[in-house]
Amino acid sequence: MDTRQLRAFLAVVETGGISAAAEQLGYAQSSVSDQVRTLERDLGVPVLNRTSVGTVPTEAGQRLLPYARRLLDLDGEMRRCVSGQRPLLRIGALQSLADEWLPEVLTAFDHGAGGPDTADVTVTVSSRGRLMEELNDGRLDAVFTLDSGPGYDGPSAVVGYDRVVLVTAPSHPLAAIHPLTLDDVKRSEFLVTEIGCIYRQCFDEFGRDVGPSLKIAMITGSLNALRRLAVNGRGAALLPRFSVQAELDSGDLVMLDLKEGPVRLTVEARWREGLGPAAAPLRALVELTQRFSPASWAMA
Repeated sequence: MDTRQLRAFLAVVETGGISAAAEQLGYAQSSVSDQVRTLERDLGVPVLNRTSVGTVPTEAGQRLLPYARRLLDLDGEMRRCVSGQRPLLRIGALQSLADEWLPEVLTAFDHGAGGPDTADVTVTVSSRGRLMEELNDGRLDAVFTLDSGPGYDGPSAVVGYDRVVLVTAPSHPLAAIHPLTLDDVKRSEFLVTEIGCIYRQCFDEFGRDVGPSLKIAMITGSLNALRRLAVNGRGAALLPRFSVQAELDSGDLVMLDLKEGPVRLTVEARWREGLGPAAAPLRALVELTQRFSPASWAMA
Protein backbone atom coordinates (compact mmCIF):
# COMPACT_ATOMS: atom_id res chain seq x y z
CA MET A 1 0.00 0.00 0.00
CA ASP A 2 1.44 3.37 -1.08
CA THR A 3 1.92 5.91 1.72
CA ARG A 4 0.62 8.61 -0.66
CA GLN A 5 -2.77 6.91 -0.60
CA LEU A 6 -2.82 6.97 3.22
CA ARG A 7 -1.74 10.63 3.31
CA ALA A 8 -4.49 11.55 0.89
CA PHE A 9 -7.05 9.63 2.95
CA LEU A 10 -5.95 11.26 6.23
CA ALA A 11 -5.88 14.73 4.66
CA VAL A 12 -9.46 14.35 3.44
CA VAL A 13 -10.63 13.14 6.86
CA GLU A 14 -8.83 15.97 8.70
CA THR A 15 -9.92 18.76 6.34
CA GLY A 16 -13.39 17.45 5.50
CA GLY A 17 -13.12 17.52 1.72
CA ILE A 18 -11.11 16.69 -1.41
CA SER A 19 -10.48 20.34 -2.30
CA ALA A 20 -9.17 21.27 1.15
CA ALA A 21 -7.06 18.10 1.28
CA ALA A 22 -5.52 18.91 -2.11
CA GLU A 23 -4.64 22.41 -0.90
CA GLN A 24 -3.08 21.03 2.28
CA LEU A 25 -1.00 18.47 0.40
CA GLY A 26 -0.14 20.69 -2.55
CA TYR A 27 -1.71 18.26 -5.02
CA ALA A 28 -4.32 18.66 -7.73
CA GLN A 29 -7.82 17.63 -6.66
CA SER A 30 -7.83 14.92 -9.30
CA SER A 31 -4.65 13.45 -7.82
CA VAL A 32 -6.17 13.24 -4.33
CA SER A 33 -9.32 11.63 -5.75
CA ASP A 34 -7.21 9.12 -7.68
CA GLN A 35 -5.21 8.20 -4.55
CA VAL A 36 -8.39 7.63 -2.54
CA ARG A 37 -9.98 5.53 -5.32
CA THR A 38 -6.82 3.41 -5.55
CA LEU A 39 -6.83 2.92 -1.78
CA GLU A 40 -10.47 1.84 -1.83
CA ARG A 41 -9.80 -0.54 -4.72
CA ASP A 42 -6.83 -2.09 -2.87
CA LEU A 43 -8.84 -2.52 0.34
CA GLY A 44 -12.01 -3.65 -1.41
CA VAL A 45 -14.26 -1.31 0.59
CA PRO A 46 -15.18 2.40 0.46
CA VAL A 47 -13.38 4.43 3.16
CA LEU A 48 -14.93 7.86 2.51
CA ASN A 49 -18.50 9.01 2.23
CA ARG A 50 -19.37 12.30 0.52
CA THR A 51 -22.26 14.11 2.25
CA SER A 52 -23.94 17.48 1.95
CA VAL A 53 -21.76 18.86 4.76
CA GLY A 54 -18.43 17.38 3.67
CA THR A 55 -16.54 14.13 3.26
CA VAL A 56 -16.45 11.80 6.27
CA PRO A 57 -14.97 8.33 6.84
CA THR A 58 -17.20 5.30 6.47
CA GLU A 59 -17.21 2.63 9.19
CA ALA A 60 -14.34 0.93 7.36
CA GLY A 61 -12.58 4.30 7.12
CA GLN A 62 -12.93 4.78 10.88
CA ARG A 63 -11.28 1.41 11.41
CA LEU A 64 -8.53 2.35 8.97
CA LEU A 65 -7.66 5.66 10.68
CA PRO A 66 -5.42 4.37 13.52
CA TYR A 67 -3.59 2.00 11.20
CA ALA A 68 -3.03 4.74 8.62
CA ARG A 69 -1.58 7.07 11.25
CA ARG A 70 0.59 4.29 12.68
CA LEU A 71 1.97 3.33 9.26
CA LEU A 72 2.74 6.93 8.35
CA ASP A 73 4.42 7.50 11.73
CA LEU A 74 6.54 4.40 11.15
CA ASP A 75 7.40 5.55 7.63
CA GLY A 76 8.54 8.93 8.94
CA GLU A 77 10.46 7.29 11.79
CA MET A 78 12.22 4.98 9.33
CA ARG A 79 13.21 7.81 7.00
CA ARG A 80 14.59 9.94 9.85
CA CYS A 81 16.58 7.01 11.24
CA VAL A 82 18.05 5.97 7.89
CA SER A 83 19.08 9.54 7.07
CA GLY A 84 20.69 10.03 10.49
CA GLN A 85 18.22 12.61 11.76
CA ARG A 86 17.10 12.94 15.37
CA PRO A 87 13.74 11.40 16.35
CA LEU A 88 10.65 13.59 16.06
CA LEU A 89 8.71 14.37 19.23
CA ARG A 90 5.27 15.96 18.80
CA ILE A 91 4.30 17.85 21.93
CA GLY A 92 0.99 19.52 22.80
CA ALA A 93 0.42 22.12 25.52
CA LEU A 94 -2.14 24.52 26.90
CA GLN A 95 -1.62 28.13 25.88
CA SER A 96 -0.56 29.23 29.38
CA LEU A 97 2.12 26.52 29.58
CA ALA A 98 3.28 27.13 26.01
CA ASP A 99 3.54 30.88 26.59
CA GLU A 100 5.10 31.05 30.04
CA TRP A 101 7.05 27.87 30.74
CA LEU A 102 7.53 25.36 27.94
CA PRO A 103 9.73 27.54 25.66
CA GLU A 104 12.41 27.81 28.37
CA VAL A 105 12.25 24.07 29.06
CA LEU A 106 12.49 23.15 25.37
CA THR A 107 15.39 25.54 24.83
CA ALA A 108 17.27 23.93 27.73
CA PHE A 109 16.38 20.48 26.36
CA ASP A 110 17.70 21.37 22.90
CA HIS A 111 20.97 22.53 24.48
CA GLY A 112 21.48 19.19 26.22
CA ALA A 113 20.09 19.90 29.69
CA GLY A 114 18.14 16.63 29.57
CA GLY A 115 21.19 14.53 28.76
CA PRO A 116 22.34 12.83 25.55
CA ASP A 117 18.86 11.78 24.40
CA THR A 118 17.52 14.61 22.24
CA ALA A 119 14.89 15.01 19.53
CA ASP A 120 13.42 17.50 17.10
CA VAL A 121 10.33 18.87 18.83
CA THR A 122 7.14 20.36 17.40
CA VAL A 123 4.60 22.07 19.66
CA THR A 124 0.83 22.25 19.19
CA VAL A 125 -1.07 24.74 21.35
CA SER A 126 -4.74 24.00 21.95
CA SER A 127 -7.46 23.39 24.51
CA ARG A 128 -7.23 20.52 26.98
CA GLY A 129 -10.00 18.54 25.25
CA ARG A 130 -8.45 18.92 21.80
CA LEU A 131 -4.98 18.00 23.08
CA MET A 132 -6.28 14.80 24.66
CA GLU A 133 -8.20 13.95 21.49
CA GLU A 134 -5.05 14.31 19.38
CA LEU A 135 -3.02 12.29 21.88
CA ASN A 136 -5.57 9.47 21.88
CA ASP A 137 -5.69 9.55 18.06
CA GLY A 138 -1.90 9.35 17.78
CA ARG A 139 -1.47 12.81 16.27
CA LEU A 140 0.53 13.92 19.31
CA ASP A 141 3.13 11.95 21.24
CA ALA A 142 2.79 13.79 24.57
CA VAL A 143 0.85 16.66 26.11
CA PHE A 144 1.44 19.02 29.01
CA THR A 145 -1.73 20.20 30.66
CA LEU A 146 -3.29 21.26 33.95
CA ASP A 147 -5.54 19.01 36.04
CA SER A 148 -6.16 16.73 33.06
CA GLY A 149 -8.99 14.78 34.65
CA PRO A 150 -10.16 11.28 33.64
CA GLY A 151 -10.34 9.77 30.18
CA TYR A 152 -6.74 8.60 29.60
CA ASP A 153 -5.27 5.30 30.77
CA GLY A 154 -1.82 5.68 29.22
CA PRO A 155 1.45 6.61 30.96
CA SER A 156 1.59 9.95 32.78
CA ALA A 157 3.62 11.86 35.36
CA VAL A 158 3.04 14.86 37.58
CA VAL A 159 5.42 17.64 36.56
CA GLY A 160 4.66 19.99 39.43
CA TYR A 161 2.07 22.09 41.18
CA ASP A 162 1.05 25.70 41.09
CA ARG A 163 -1.32 27.95 43.01
CA VAL A 164 -4.43 29.55 41.62
CA VAL A 165 -4.35 33.19 42.67
CA LEU A 166 -6.88 36.01 42.63
CA VAL A 167 -5.32 39.04 40.91
CA THR A 168 -6.32 42.59 40.02
CA ALA A 169 -4.66 45.78 38.93
CA PRO A 170 -3.25 47.95 41.77
CA SER A 171 -5.87 50.58 40.90
CA HIS A 172 -8.78 48.16 41.31
CA PRO A 173 -10.98 48.82 44.40
CA LEU A 174 -10.31 45.30 45.75
CA ALA A 175 -6.59 46.04 45.97
CA ALA A 176 -7.20 48.72 48.61
CA ILE A 177 -9.28 46.56 50.96
CA HIS A 178 -7.45 44.98 53.91
CA PRO A 179 -8.45 42.45 55.06
CA LEU A 180 -10.40 41.26 52.04
CA THR A 181 -13.65 39.41 52.73
CA LEU A 182 -15.88 37.20 50.59
CA ASP A 183 -18.56 39.88 50.68
CA ASP A 184 -16.11 42.32 49.08
CA VAL A 185 -15.34 39.79 46.34
CA LYS A 186 -19.03 39.19 45.61
CA ARG A 187 -19.48 42.87 44.75
CA SER A 188 -16.71 42.80 42.13
CA GLU A 189 -16.74 41.87 38.45
CA PHE A 190 -14.70 38.95 37.14
CA LEU A 191 -12.86 38.29 33.91
CA VAL A 192 -13.23 34.67 32.82
CA THR A 193 -12.31 32.35 29.99
CA GLU A 194 -14.74 30.31 27.92
CA ILE A 195 -16.60 27.26 29.22
CA GLY A 196 -14.41 24.16 29.00
CA CYS A 197 -11.19 25.94 29.91
CA ILE A 198 -9.45 24.96 33.14
CA TYR A 199 -9.47 28.60 34.30
CA ARG A 200 -13.22 28.80 33.75
CA GLN A 201 -13.56 25.67 35.88
CA CYS A 202 -11.54 27.38 38.61
CA PHE A 203 -13.92 30.34 38.47
CA ASP A 204 -16.99 28.09 38.53
CA GLU A 205 -15.62 26.21 41.54
CA PHE A 206 -14.83 29.52 43.25
CA GLY A 207 -18.34 30.71 42.51
CA ARG A 208 -19.82 27.65 44.19
CA ASP A 209 -17.72 28.42 47.25
CA VAL A 210 -18.71 32.06 47.62
CA GLY A 211 -22.25 31.94 46.26
CA PRO A 212 -24.11 32.29 42.94
CA SER A 213 -23.96 36.08 42.77
CA LEU A 214 -20.53 36.56 41.17
CA LYS A 215 -20.69 39.00 38.26
CA ILE A 216 -18.90 38.38 34.97
CA ALA A 217 -17.46 41.48 33.33
CA MET A 218 -16.09 39.82 30.19
CA ILE A 219 -15.54 36.38 28.66
CA THR A 220 -12.52 35.78 26.43
CA GLY A 221 -11.00 32.78 24.70
CA SER A 222 -7.48 34.12 25.17
CA LEU A 223 -5.57 33.87 28.42
CA ASN A 224 -3.26 36.67 27.28
CA ALA A 225 -6.24 38.94 26.63
CA LEU A 226 -7.69 38.11 30.05
CA ARG A 227 -4.37 38.92 31.72
CA ARG A 228 -4.05 42.26 29.91
CA LEU A 229 -7.65 43.16 30.77
CA ALA A 230 -6.85 42.53 34.44
CA VAL A 231 -3.72 44.71 34.17
CA ASN A 232 -5.89 47.49 32.75
CA GLY A 233 -8.25 47.33 35.72
CA ARG A 234 -11.26 45.74 33.99
CA GLY A 235 -11.85 43.22 36.79
CA ALA A 236 -10.47 40.42 38.94
CA ALA A 237 -9.29 37.08 37.58
CA LEU A 238 -8.36 33.66 38.94
CA LEU A 239 -5.15 32.52 37.23
CA PRO A 240 -2.20 30.18 37.89
CA ARG A 241 0.56 32.06 39.62
CA PHE A 242 3.25 31.16 37.09
CA SER A 243 1.22 32.76 34.30
CA VAL A 244 1.12 36.17 36.05
CA GLN A 245 4.48 36.08 37.88
CA ALA A 246 6.03 38.71 35.58
CA GLU A 247 3.12 41.10 36.14
CA LEU A 248 3.26 40.51 39.91
CA ASP A 249 7.00 41.22 39.91
CA SER A 250 6.55 44.43 37.89
CA GLY A 251 3.60 45.63 39.98
CA ASP A 252 1.17 45.60 37.05
CA LEU A 253 -0.94 43.11 39.03
CA VAL A 254 -1.38 42.47 42.73
CA MET A 255 -2.31 39.20 44.38
CA LEU A 256 -5.24 39.45 46.76
CA ASP A 257 -4.92 37.67 50.06
CA LEU A 258 -8.05 35.57 49.95
CA LYS A 259 -7.56 32.02 51.17
CA GLU A 260 -10.95 30.61 50.23
CA GLY A 261 -11.50 28.85 46.94
CA PRO A 262 -9.26 26.66 44.75
CA VAL A 263 -5.57 27.06 45.55
CA ARG A 264 -3.67 24.34 43.65
CA LEU A 265 -3.27 23.13 40.09
CA THR A 266 -1.49 19.96 39.03
CA VAL A 267 0.78 20.26 36.00
CA GLU A 268 0.85 16.88 34.27
CA ALA A 269 2.58 15.18 31.35
CA ARG A 270 0.72 12.45 29.46
CA TRP A 271 2.13 10.46 26.58
CA ARG A 272 1.39 7.49 24.39
CA GLU A 273 3.25 4.19 24.30
CA GLY A 274 5.11 2.74 21.34
CA LEU A 275 7.19 5.85 20.53
CA GLY A 276 10.22 3.91 19.31
CA PRO A 277 13.35 6.09 19.08
CA ALA A 278 11.43 9.06 20.54
CA ALA A 279 10.75 7.22 23.83
CA ALA A 280 14.14 7.95 25.42
CA PRO A 281 14.09 11.69 24.53
CA LEU A 282 10.56 11.94 25.92
CA ARG A 283 11.63 10.40 29.22
CA ALA A 284 14.51 12.87 29.37
CA LEU A 285 12.17 15.77 28.62
CA VAL A 286 9.66 14.75 31.29
CA GLU A 287 12.45 14.46 33.87
CA LEU A 288 13.68 17.91 32.85
CA THR A 289 10.20 19.40 33.25
CA GLN A 290 9.99 17.92 36.73
CA ARG A 291 13.26 19.64 37.68
CA PHE A 292 12.13 22.87 36.06
CA SER A 293 8.46 22.88 37.01
CA PRO A 294 6.25 25.94 36.38
CA ALA A 295 6.00 26.73 40.10
CA SER A 296 9.76 26.67 40.67
CA TRP A 297 10.34 28.80 37.57
CA ALA A 298 7.70 31.34 38.60
CA MET A 299 9.13 31.67 42.09
CA ALA A 300 12.78 31.86 40.99
